[in-house]
Amino acid sequence: MKTMKLSAPDWCFFPEGADPDTYYRKLKSMGYSGVEMVAPERWQAAKRAGLEIVNLSGPGMTDGMNRRENRQKLSDEILRMTEDASKNGIPYIIVFSGNRGELSDREGLENCLEGYSALLERMKGSGVKLLFEMLNRFDHEDYQADTETFGFELAETLNSGDFRLLYDIYHMVRGGCDPLQDLEKKLPYIAHFHVASLEGRKFPEPDGAIDYRAFFAAVPEGKFNGYVGMEFFPEDPERDLARAAELFLSYQRN
Repeated sequence: MKTMKLSAPDWCFFPEGADPDTYYRKLKSMGYSGVEMVAPERWQAAKRAGLEIVNLSGPGMTDGMNRRENRQKLSDEILRMTEDASKNGIPYIIVFSGNRGELSDREGLENCLEGYSALLERMKGSGVKLLFEMLNRFDHEDYQADTETFGFELAETLNSGDFRLLYDIYHMVRGGCDPLQDLEKKLPYIAHFHVASLEGRKFPEPDGAIDYRAFFAAVPEGKFNGYVGMEFFPEDPERDLARAAELFLSYQRN
């Protein structure tokens, strides 16, 4: 992977009470080109700093599209978000499976297929895409899409350029998946990566259990053009963001 676009989610880095213009200018100067999950009142500040607002976080993490009774409410809410995202040039809305409960994985998957297929039809022409996230079962107890298998089967079956996966490497390794396995087959369905250390979801140290240098070296040039998002619990947000940018941008030079 010779080029790397970096992003940072606001939920884990934007300091409470900070001046948005100052924060986003610093982020841009560190080498970031995108910012994620930004509150609407800060959209213009992020844009003034020259940052792309990459995504919004949609509803349905626990009460999700895997249940038919949630479909209308979730679809209506995502469509409202789609209108705002389209007007503001935000390309993705993050969506989820929901918690498993008594559902089998097959039933949950089929319900997600029906729900997201219908929603994609209603979103046509908006310029906004859905970004489906898988989450590990330890941090998100009972979440149904708790391995990569669920997400990839969903994306492959929908077979839509408007439905892609947010592949959080930390979540998937924590859930027992191997990100490198069949990587080239998986890449066409992945639009975004998130990174963190396996050890406590903290700063992704170069000598940590997940070898991010080796992983991104394995991504063939031209096969991925999305963002690599820093999504970890920082000790010092400004210091850790600057260090992460320096570290991950070095991976594209080696």
